[in-house]
Amino acid sequence: MNTLLNHYLDFCRDSLKMQAEALVTEKNSTANGIVKLIEQNHISNLVMGTSSFSPDVQTKYTFVTRKNKAPNSKVAAIVHQQAKPYCQIFYICNETLACSREATQRLIKVESPQSGYTSTDSDRSEFPARSQSLSPRQRSFFGSTDQKALQQESKQPVSYTYPLLASITDSTETILGARGRSIHTTTSKGFSLNSCQQSFRGSSLVVKDLDNMNGSLVPVSVASSKEHQHSMIETAVQREVFGQLQLLLDDQECSKREAIEDQQKTARGLFENPMMFKAQENSLRGEKNELEERLTREKVGLEKERLHLYNELQKASEQRAELENKLLQTNSLMEELQREKEHAVKQAEEMRQTNGSGAFVFGSTSTSAIVLTDFSYAEIKEATNNFDASKKIGEGGCGSVYKGFLRHTTVAIKKLNSEGARGDQEFNDEVETLCGMRHPNLVTLIGACREARVLVFEFLSNGSLEDCLQCENRRETLSWRMCVRIAADICTGLIFLHSNKPKGIAHGDLKPDNVLLDANFVCKLADFGISRPLNVTNTTITPYHRTNQLKGTMGYMDPVYIASGELTAQYDVYSFGVVLMRLLTSKSPLGLPHVVEGALRKDKLQDIIDTSAGEWPPKYTKELAKLALRCCRYERKERPDLGKEVWDVLEAMMNCPDDKRKPPKFLICPITQEIMKDPHIAADGYTYEGAAIKCWFKMGNKMSPVTRVSFAHHELIPNNALRFAIQEWKKRQQP
Repeated sequence: MNTLLNHYLDFCRDSLKMQAEALVTEKNSTANGIVKLIEQNHISNLVMGTSSFSPDVQTKYTFVTRKNKAPNSKVAAIVHQQAKPYCQIFYICNETLACSREATQRLIKVESPQSGYTSTDSDRSEFPARSQSLSPRQRSFFGSTDQKALQQESKQPVSYTYPLLASITDSTETILGARGRSIHTTTSKGFSLNSCQQSFRGSSLVVKDLDNMNGSLVPVSVASSKEHQHSMIETAVQREVFGQLQLLLDDQECSKREAIEDQQKTARGLFENPMMFKAQENSLRGEKNELEERLTREKVGLEKERLHLYNELQKASEQRAELENKLLQTNSLMEELQREKEHAVKQAEEMRQTNGSGAFVFGSTSTSAIVLTDFSYAEIKEATNNFDASKKIGEGGCGSVYKGFLRHTTVAIKKLNSEGARGDQEFNDEVETLCGMRHPNLVTLIGACREARVLVFEFLSNGSLEDCLQCENRRETLSWRMCVRIAADICTGLIFLHSNKPKGIAHGDLKPDNVLLDANFVCKLADFGISRPLNVTNTTITPYHRTNQLKGTMGYMDPVYIASGELTAQYDVYSFGVVLMRLLTSKSPLGLPHVVEGALRKDKLQDIIDTSAGEWPPKYTKELAKLALRCCRYERKERPDLGKEVWDVLEAMMNCPDDKRKPPKFLICPITQEIMKDPHIAADGYTYEGAAIKCWFKMGNKMSPVTRVSFAHHELIPNNALRFAIQEWKKRQQP
């Protein structure tokens, strides 16, 4: 605190050129003490600190930056409320003016009626003026805060209420002037003229009692005789001066003791400093030795690590040399194998030319050659019974397809109709397209016969999708679920073709005739005679193939392709949309998009739906019809993407749950066509209702109702596994 106050004192003296003193007082309450000081000293301007945190309200502190706002600190808040209205207060927080309180009254200087001079604010203070040059003990005696006021006070004359006191000698006035206060001031020894009231009964004197700070006048009794009063005053002044001299002597004695103590401390410091320096030197020497030892240890460790790394590097170099030798040997072996491969291919070609059968190489170079099984023309004729019409299973614009039995395998043999260079080109295009791709939804090419321009494919027992739609040579109709799955298979095959690397491929002739079905009704795309790889040029973004010879089937051809001759992947999207409509309606492809669009517009789509496929869910039929119409839009940019939009719709339809209330077929008895209660296995391997099959035997029937083959015996075996399955299914049907 003293250090902080000294900084303020230096600032006032050096920067402001003002005399200032530090006043230290003691009170039980800090706030009440400050309020009392303001009142006693008539302070008109006060600067005090305030806290940004209020102890009364345990909340986050806030800064008050506007005037006439109460500060947060408890002490500052009390001073803010109880200080005199003539005092203007500035509250400082963190070196910033937090808030202030303006004075609401002016400080009026009041002339004392008992004195002949105007009393200043400092004259009425209970803290007498003190000199800056005095020691701390002297300052506590005089208690002055303004030396200038002390000098001014000492020059002013002392006046009395009665002429009797005017005859006091000049020596007394001189002593009182040295004291720096008028005769009415209370001394530090507690002496007051009030103590003489009992001896001075003859007359009364009004003086200011500084112990009572409200400035009230107190009557004092004075002796009737002039000499007795003079003697009492002189005695009081002498006592006061003696007390001052005694205090000065005590202060000098204290100063001497302090000087002696300072000299002793200095001597002890001079004696202790060499010892401290020596201790520090020993400590530094120890630290130096410790650092040297640590550096030595680290140096040894680094040397060991360097040797270890050197050894590892040597081992790595040896391994590298060994691997390089192995790589050279591997390269030599690969070159030798490549030479052997080329030699084997050459021998195979020579054998094929010599024997006329086996395998042939398809491709421009030996490195990219495609080896296919080569069938002789005699084998093809024998397999098709010399291309007998009874063996024909299909016919198109590119050629006819025959069913044959070749090398103990049932195959489909396609003979191209074109002759000359055009026929060779179609043959080479289809072979190149099919040899470079393998996919579950693309027909598999087994071999070929170049001499007869014949391609040999795997045989698909359920024929084409067109046969199923036209109800030709099929064992059962396609359900709506099978139609959705076939559409998904076609979509998957087209996505594979369009994403082929390095160039995508457009099928160019997608129609139900070129969609073949195997024994499980899994569809595979066929007839790639007019398929073409799609190229990208500097002037286009979409891959395409331009042709002047338009090929395809009316009703499935893209109108943009007909107008521009540009074959793109969007051509297949248009054809796929027409195939979807045919799966929905089984109607002719010509003008089918307009028919479906009109039915949707009139909300009569159910009237054109193929009912032979079963009961289509209305939600799926409408969604599938809208998807097909989007695929058939004239603007290619408006057609949906097969890999995202189309596949998402078809996948959701395939995952549609079955009707739980419709029992599976294996739960139905072949005789009664009802859900079995007591299933039994008969000699033909089929399960029947126990009562129904026994009744069948009693009626004299010896043949199986399913296979139409005679029973080997009439013994029955209970089918407990199926009985539990039936019970479980019935439980699931209960609400």
